[in-house]
Amino acid sequence: MTSTAFPWSRLGIDPTQDKATIRKAYADVLRAINPDEDIAGFAELRRARDHALWLAAQAEQAAPVEDDGEMHGLGTLDDDDDGAGLWNDGEADDRWNAAPPSQAGPVDTAPELNEAQQRAQAAWNTMLGVLFPGGEASDDAVTHEELDEGRAALDVLVRRAEESDIEEHDALDSALAELFARTWPRSAPFVEPANAAFHWIGESGTLDERYALRFLNDRLKGMRFHEKVQRPEHPLHKAWTELSRPGRAGLLDRLRVKRLDVHKLLVGIRERYPELETFLDPERVASWEGQGAASGEGYGSARKGFSGALMFVLLFFALMRGLGALVGSDGGGSDGKDGASSAEVAAQLKSAEYDVAAMHVFGNDLRMDAVKAADAVFAADLRKLVDTAGFSHDGVLASVRAKALRSGEVADFDGLVARGELRRIWLAAARQSPEQCRRLMEGDFLTTPLSLSPEARKREQALMKRLLDAKLLSSSARAQGGTFSVPGWVIDRATAASGLKPDVVSAALRDPAHPARCALEYALLGAILEEPGKVPVELLRGL
Repeated sequence: MTSTAFPWSRLGIDPTQDKATIRKAYADVLRAINPDEDIAGFAELRRARDHALWLAAQAEQAAPVEDDGEMHGLGTLDDDDDGAGLWNDGEADDRWNAAPPSQAGPVDTAPELNEAQQRAQAAWNTMLGVLFPGGEASDDAVTHEELDEGRAALDVLVRRAEESDIEEHDALDSALAELFARTWPRSAPFVEPANAAFHWIGESGTLDERYALRFLNDRLKGMRFHEKVQRPEHPLHKAWTELSRPGRAGLLDRLRVKRLDVHKLLVGIRERYPELETFLDPERVASWEGQGAASGEGYGSARKGFSGALMFVLLFFALMRGLGALVGSDGGGSDGKDGASSAEVAAQLKSAEYDVAAMHVFGNDLRMDAVKAADAVFAADLRKLVDTAGFSHDGVLASVRAKALRSGEVADFDGLVARGELRRIWLAAARQSPEQCRRLMEGDFLTTPLSLSPEARKREQALMKRLLDAKLLSSSARAQGGTFSVPGWVIDRATAASGLKPDVVSAALRDPAHPARCALEYALLGAILEEPGKVPVELLRGL
């Protein structure tokens, strides 16, 4: 083996049997990368370290070595005996039952611990005492004294993991993950330091992510989001501050904060970090969502779903025109022919409402008269949606998105390309949530509304205009089932872009309900849209 072969090339050292040298090389390379951003690189680095340590262990086995206790891991903490139980995964049905694991194994069969292992076992018992006060599960936050005690114990366990062999390191890694998942939220102050040591977030979203880490990584991301959203520069800071205030939201509150930002914040935390909603005021949230909104807060109430200041301005001027006409008819000495009736005022307000609905779908430069000029049939459908009792602008947008998705049955090539790009935008927003992605692929945009970035929303509006101009949004076509072939070059590009294994790609292509189907379709659309003219039209219609 030469120094250019794996794993030594990844570690940047010559082949060696010295485990300390291997671990030092691993630590040096790790400091040069960001595991959160380079997940694949971090996984390869860990694989190189594990492989190198395995090679070193194989070489050591060539000569007998007196067992000084180092190979026993953490003694009773490493035993498979059910009485120890600290590192076991447990049954799936009671995975998160908050019961303190047993702290000792059979004395007569336990290997003797060396000094470092004894310190680690004492630290583990200390951590159990902090997380299970009095031996009982607790949701109460740790005290300052318990926090200091737990952090000191965690430091000892982390140092032990760094000094130990790979088996003991992984045992500590898994045990802490399981313990912190079982004892959440009491364990919250210790999760981020443990992640810094074991790089748990690097497993987030991977196919082999451990069950405990699926839970903890979501909590980690939630804590990080909670910290960031409270900074004034965060795009959702105003929405977070608004929803955190006590009491109902009034008209001026709705003018200070974009309704789209409030919607994006609520959808996002409910879908990803539901525990964060406890920081928001329930009455405030309810008033923005329209529960009991008919309390004189103005025509811009959440019940109608008006889009902030823009809606207010349109309605204000419509109302002023109507009131001015009424005043003129009463006090201007005319015969009333130039005045406006209450029905005309209501019609002006309704016209403003139609305009806002159109702008919410197509952008601020397209009002209802322009929509009617482009496609009178669709304009009539849009007005019916607005006239529906209890409508919201997000609900209207969800209905138009579903129409755009169904347009593939009648669209020409340009329309199919626009539809494909729209679908990729939607998949990009939904692919982090398997449930939302499944609903999207079924054409359900209403149950779990999409949360798009400002750039994605702007591009969506431009693509919607293209479908409107082509009169594709008024089509009554329904998606038809069918089969289509995918060229090999498309599959190759999608496989490379998605990072999915070939057998997973094959299974996802055959099964629309496969967990990887969303990621695969996103990658397939990316490959197709690079050269749409090279694929069969049936493929553009089918995806």
